Amino acid sequence: MGWKTSKFRSSLMGLMGLRPDLSDDSTVEHRLDHIRQTMLDGLGHLTPSQDLQRVRGRVLYASDAIVLWYLRGDLMTLLSGTHGETAARVQLDEITNLFQGLLPREMTPRPGPVH
Repeated sequence: MGWKTSKFRSSLMGLMGLRPDLSDDSTVEHRLDHIRQTMLDGLGHLTPSQDLQRVRGRVLYASDAIVLWYLRGDLMTLLSGTHGETAARVQLDEITNLFQGLLPREMTPRPGPVH
C-alpha cells in the first residue's frame, strides 16, 4: 500500500506544478526545515513582543511550504519595523529564493520590471 500512496502523492504534486524530483519526503522536509530555520534566524535579533512570539510560533509549526510562503508577509512587517523596508526586503528576497521548486507554478513570483 505504501507505493500506492507514494505514486498518488507524486501524481498530485505533478498536478500542482511541483517538480517530480522533489517528491521525496526527506528532501522536501530538509528544505522546509532550512527555510524555517532561515526565517527564525531573521527574527532572532528583534525585540521580544507578542507579535514576534506569534509569528515565531507560526513559523515553527507551519505544516508545509505554502503556509511558510504566506508567513513571509508577517516577517516583512516585523523586520521592516525594526530594520527598515530596504533591509527587510533584502532579507525576504533571500528567503523567497529558498522556495524554488516547492510551490505550485501559479504561486511563484514573476520577474518584475527592470530598473
